Amino acid sequence: MTNSEIAQLLRNVAAAFIIKGADRFRIIAYQKAADAIEHLTSEVKDFWDEGKLQDIPGVGPALAQHLDELFRTGKVRHFASIFKGLSPAIFTLLLVPGLGPKRAYQLTKTLKITQAKTAVDELEKAIRAGKVARMEGWGEKSQTELLSAIETYRRGQIKENRMVLPYADELAREVIAYLKRLPEVTRVDVLGSLRRKVATIGDIDLAAATTKPEKVVAAFVKYPKVRKIIDQGPKGATVLLSIGRQVDLRVQTPQAYGAMLQYFTGSKHHNIGLREYSLKQGLSLSEHGIKPLKKVQSSKFKVQSFNKELGLYEFETEEAFYAALGLKYIEPELREDTGEIEAALRQAQGKGSGLPRLVESKDIKGEVHAHSSFDLKPSHDLGSSSLEELLQAAADLNYSYLGISDHNPAVTNQSESEIIRLMKTRREKFEQIYSSWSQRVKTTSLPAGRQVHLFTMLEVDIDPKGKLALPESAFAYVDAVIVSVHSSFNQPKDMMTKRILSGLAHPKAKILGHPTGRLLGSRESYEADWQAIFQFCVEKHKALEINAWPERLDLPDMLVRQAVKQGVKLVIDTDSHAKVQMQLMTYGVDVARRGWAEKKDILNTMEYNDFKRWLKT
Repeated sequence: MTNSEIAQLLRNVAAAFIIKGADRFRIIAYQKAADAIEHLTSEVKDFWDEGKLQDIPGVGPALAQHLDELFRTGKVRHFASIFKGLSPAIFTLLLVPGLGPKRAYQLTKTLKITQAKTAVDELEKAIRAGKVARMEGWGEKSQTELLSAIETYRRGQIKENRMVLPYADELAREVIAYLKRLPEVTRVDVLGSLRRKVATIGDIDLAAATTKPEKVVAAFVKYPKVRKIIDQGPKGATVLLSIGRQVDLRVQTPQAYGAMLQYFTGSKHHNIGLREYSLKQGLSLSEHGIKPLKKVQSSKFKVQSFNKELGLYEFETEEAFYAALGLKYIEPELREDTGEIEAALRQAQGKGSGLPRLVESKDIKGEVHAHSSFDLKPSHDLGSSSLEELLQAAADLNYSYLGISDHNPAVTNQSESEIIRLMKTRREKFEQIYSSWSQRVKTTSLPAGRQVHLFTMLEVDIDPKGKLALPESAFAYVDAVIVSVHSSFNQPKDMMTKRILSGLAHPKAKILGHPTGRLLGSRESYEADWQAIFQFCVEKHKALEINAWPERLDLPDMLVRQAVKQGVKLVIDTDSHAKVQMQLMTYGVDVARRGWAEKKDILNTMEYNDFKRWLKT
């Protein structure tokens, strides 16, 4: 079985647990294991072959035994017992966006849908016959929304199976590490959409600088994880990895490497714009360099060599390539033909505003959206790391502050007094743990003068009517809150906008979490009036989050750029549910850079005292 098939099997087990009312921690365990397996860059079977199944994040002893049985016999008796009595059609319907296990179970049972292969077709037929609207808990509006979700599902069936940025980056890093060990290779880079840090990636494209191209290509196709060689030539090769992903390698001499790097980074529209600009100067661009179409001053080309055979100037670096065109260097994230060429020209000529000085990962001083393992009996999943572990992770990242924003306590099965008691206990416990941890690390791991400050925060649901899912008295036990939409994503645009602004209006609501609600590859953004939200944030001193979680990368880069233009402040967070996930911050920074954001636009580039002043104002 492939990783994706195993991940889907585990998600089906979690769904069956939900339908049968199992313990929520068992449900969460299977969901987390499914996510981890889906995005592994090695096959689960490889871990099994080596007896290291428990090295996979989220796979404990019990699940490791089940996976061992799966690989030995092709089935798992425990899973079969969990699925007993449930229609296979349920698990097909779960692929329809927004349809959860209990709803899918209700539909299959009431409409007598039993076949997995025809489940969606049968459901659509029932909807068009008006049968779903007459079911308990549904109605005309819900039926219409479900039909729209089916249409989204059908579109998704023919879309390219793309990877989210962090997983594509991780996969590329493994191949790059292999190539860098070759003595013939002097430099390796990613190309294309991955180098531009686009949110989702198709295939992995790489470039290598070498004076011995054939040796490098021959070594590349022998990469241990190659399953099939698709194409091979003197200047590159294409292979299919064991996990089903394609990797392309292009090789070039060091003296012409910069031109190739620029050409294959793209984007297509950036390169077209650059070519049109260059043609007006009598220059032709290619992956090999810059070719004069008429007599030009050779002094303007600060290059290492002129290739007489090709009749063009070669460039070792991209910086030299852009400089030869009379432009300031354009960072890869900006190369989308959205004004970057014009800005680079203005900057080079000293005429008006130029390119932004993009924020960098080293600018980040802390983060405020991490989930701990403290059990608030939350509305959503717990984190897996303790407060001490998260504080140490922040110290290791050289942060000066950390905000713990656990999910708010569930309001459906707890009284107001119970929630307030939980919040008070959490605050007191955090203060005790933080005091003890601070004293200990002062004499051990942290350099003199360094300290990680703690903000006790919360991520609070904005319910469909715009009310925050937390009793007013409980706000006394937090420094500030992140407010987020976690349900009813299909509300009309005006209702969703009103809902968001109502939630943000609370005095302690400072940040809108994962603002569009999108999940890459599985859920589209909800509709909202972003200009109205931007204006509100500026006037009321609220911030929008850039959530670095792999499936979110939300606020999307296009909205980041609009927000920056409007003067909206942003906060980059990881939404970590484990200490290791705090290292995902770099991908949030990538999104910010694609949105032309500078250090001044990102609030958590501020030092502790300044950020504290903003957070508590």
